[in-house]
Amino acid sequence: MKEVELNIMDGPDKPDLQRAVAYPDRDLHVHFRTDGDAVDAHIDRVEEFGDGTQFGLAGQLVSGLYKGWPFKAVYELGSRSGIIKAREPS
Repeated sequence: MKEVELNIMDGPDKPDLQRAVAYPDRDLHVHFRTDGDAVDAHIDRVEEFGDGTQFGLAGQLVSGLYKGWPFKAVYELGSRSGIIKAREPS
C-alpha cells in the first residue's frame, strides 16, 4: 500500500475545522495548501491537544492527486502548518 506525506503550508481556521466535523450531512470540506498541490479534505474527526492550538485530524482527501485516500494529520493552528499522512485505499 502506497503512503505519502504532504507538508501543510496553510490551512483552515478553528471554526472551519469544527464546522466541517459538526455537520457531516452538509459534506463540508476544508482546504489545505501543501508544498505540492493544494488539497481539499472531508474531516471525520478532530482531536484537540494541549492548549487548543494543535489538532489531530482524520478523514479523506476529496481533491488532487490523492483524491479518495484516507488520511491522518497533525495540524498547528497558530502557524497553520502540519503534516498530512495519506495512504492508498486497499
